[in-house]
Amino acid sequence: MPMQVTVLRLLVLAVLAASALAFTSYALARPPVFAVVPSQAVAGASTQPQTSLTAAVSRQIAADRRSLGRVLRSEQQNAAAAHLAAARTSTAKANDLLASEDLAGRAQQAAAADAAHAVRLRQSIAALEKALQPVVVPAAALASAPNALGAYAVAIAERYLGVRYVWGGGLPESGFDCSGFVKYVYGQLGVQLPHYAASQWDETTHVDPSQLEPGDLVFFEPKSDGPGHVGMYVGNGTFIEAPHTGAVVQFQNLAFEAATMGFVGAGRPSA
Repeated sequence: MPMQVTVLRLLVLAVLAASALAFTSYALARPPVFAVVPSQAVAGASTQPQTSLTAAVSRQIAADRRSLGRVLRSEQQNAAAAHLAAARTSTAKANDLLASEDLAGRAQQAAAADAAHAVRLRQSIAALEKALQPVVVPAAALASAPNALGAYAVAIAERYLGVRYVWGGGLPESGFDCSGFVKYVYGQLGVQLPHYAASQWDETTHVDPSQLEPGDLVFFEPKSDGPGHVGMYVGNGTFIEAPHTGAVVQFQNLAFEAATMGFVGAGRPSA
């Protein structure tokens, strides 16, 4: 009787482990979704907690590490169950032999699946950690493709979608204003820009709007001392901006903004 109870417990453990594996495998197969706040949904955004893509990635890394710990514990339990079942197979009576062998096989399969799941989680963690590393532009890339700097700038800028607008802000932890946002992004690439849209207009190389490339700065709101607003062109008639109080870093249609605020022109930062 004790042996039958033990075998039953091991069988239940194997079933539970298989169920848990199926659930975690499904969750892992679904990539993390990072929502971009559309411009139409900005109203009232200040009442909601805003986080950057970097913060979301960090949370996903933490979640993956917790999952990895659970999977490793499950792998150890299943491996121990497989070992125990295999040991008892040698002493099992004829009528219990098939059940013991089946239990050992199931536990071994569950342990192998846990091991494979752990590999995928480690790969996911490594990829996400790499995404958080500062972007370094290879000198060779800049020499062979002058517009490579702008492409890197766009990749960095998109990490901060969802960061709240703060007047005078220049850090993702506290918030950005329009010029502080592009200043911070280009600062990570070694390009120093002033923290004022009109000054950025003065210090960048002006380009014809028909020749816009990703990473170019686009300026709006004509004033006597220069433009009052700036964003970063990303391509296909779209740019990314920190628009105004109560809003967050988001994508916007270039033609719409130009018609609404007045378009001044475009400037290209250089290393």
